[in-house]
Amino acid sequence: MLYIYSGDVPELNDRLVEQLGKKYIITTIPANPSDMASAKHVTDSFRHAGLRTRLCSARFYRDPRRLHQIIMNSDAVYLTGGNTFEFLDYAYHTGLFEMLREFEAGDGVILGDSAGSIILSPNIATALIPTTCPDEHNIEMDSYVGMGRIPFHISPHFEPDADVAQNELDELQALAYVSKIPVKVLQDGEGFIMAGEAIIHTVGNPIDLAPDIAPDPKLNTADLLPDWASILS
Repeated sequence: MLYIYSGDVPELNDRLVEQLGKKYIITTIPANPSDMASAKHVTDSFRHAGLRTRLCSARFYRDPRRLHQIIMNSDAVYLTGGNTFEFLDYAYHTGLFEMLREFEAGDGVILGDSAGSIILSPNIATALIPTTCPDEHNIEMDSYVGMGRIPFHISPHFEPDADVAQNELDELQALAYVSKIPVKVLQDGEGFIMAGEAIIHTVGNPIDLAPDIAPDPKLNTADLLPDWASILS
């Protein structure tokens, strides 16, 4: 089962505890081993919310064998936010996606927020779109293909009252149209639960952008990504 967060979503935490029962452990996996401070903050926040959480140490993070061990000895795994390119590169080098597939097949629960949810999509195009808040493209990569656990793009942290909100939605609609993959746009405080490819519970009112709707003709889609073909492959 899969829980997708955009920021703090207490209702998802409550449902997670109901599902896991009294004895469980959630392991936090950071997007980058050099960003343990942010991962520790997330872990501490979960603990403050009453969830039994441990942080995957740098020693376990860098060793695929140990990483596999700590994942398989967890009841849930939380993939944090951070730089999406770094997280995807890490997933490729450690075989993280294969571990997560094995983990979920054994009734493990995967939790993802921000970058941790984007890498579960077919590809990580929403790390660069909308163009108002892109991740730093700091790693040269041959592939931008994600795990494909989620059959649509995730765009977290949407702010509907921001001056750029409509432009962001226009860009994301262009992404859906060009990639032929739907986009789900989440405000902070929103999220959902998936069993298989079906969404079985939603918190808030995420915006769904369908791939059969053409983008605003005033928008130059060629300017959105430096190379649509490579990012969307």
